[in-house]
Amino acid sequence: MLNGSDIVAPDKRTPGVVAIDPAIYPMLDKRYARRIERLKVQVLQQDEGGEYFRFLTHLVQTQQEILARTPLELADIEAIHSLLKQGDPEAAQFERSLGGIPGWQAAYTTLATQLAPMLPQKAAQALGNLSASKAQLIKAAAHLLRADYAQVDPGVAVVVWAALSTCWAQAVTFKQGEGIVQSLAHATHCPCCHAPPVASLVMGGAREGLRYLQCSLCEVRWHRVRAVCVACDASGQLDHWTLDDAKSAIQIETCGDCRSYIKTLRLDYDPELEAVADDLGSLLLDSAMETEGFMRIGINPFSFPA
Repeated sequence: MLNGSDIVAPDKRTPGVVAIDPAIYPMLDKRYARRIERLKVQVLQQDEGGEYFRFLTHLVQTQQEILARTPLELADIEAIHSLLKQGDPEAAQFERSLGGIPGWQAAYTTLATQLAPMLPQKAAQALGNLSASKAQLIKAAAHLLRADYAQVDPGVAVVVWAALSTCWAQAVTFKQGEGIVQSLAHATHCPCCHAPPVASLVMGGAREGLRYLQCSLCEVRWHRVRAVCVACDASGQLDHWTLDDAKSAIQIETCGDCRSYIKTLRLDYDPELEAVADDLGSLLLDSAMETEGFMRIGINPFSFPA
């Protein structure tokens, strides 16, 4: 492992950047198209696991079709925003609110139907069982949104989360700015939907050198300065690690103060990278950090903990 850093001090503005957008909302069709292309690259690059990346490619293609054919109804958009504003309601109320949003449930049914033929019989049956039981589907979704990941089978969780994500991303983007429910300056979780980040992105182009975190659920990116830890805001023991090349486009940022880490994708080095697909394709870095006793900040929605 190699260690190196080119982070900008907290009191310095990145050269050439005139203004910093606090949040960047996704153009979801383009986000899905980029993810599909990067998943296809992973199919070719992976010595093992290529079939799973092929499955995920089909999953994102189905999300893309849902977006094009059955965009979220305004009533569901309002209901999702109402749910996000509730804070942390008790479990029964939370499940009732989820149950009153039919768009994500229909998205799940479409995903489960389209993906089942690609799966072993047992996995396909698990997806079908949730489609047949609205109560169980809502309960599974509630567990995931409350970060109770261990309560849901990881394979099922990927599909339930994909259905939620397709709808939450549309809802948050529809009301850009209105849905921010917490301060962005120190946000470890998404300021729009409370979900954890997938990864940290160092931007290129007009935002070159700025860091944004990308939400694992609603796909929003929010700005965080690079000179502090995402989890604890400390700056004294930040390190950046790669497996081979200090200029690698995929890195790990660790904090020696709180023993956390986050994957960092350097879009200024490789603008073709995509947060979800390329994070999943570089899990060897995660394994190395976890061996050293660091705990990951955030999740990959295609790889829930077992």
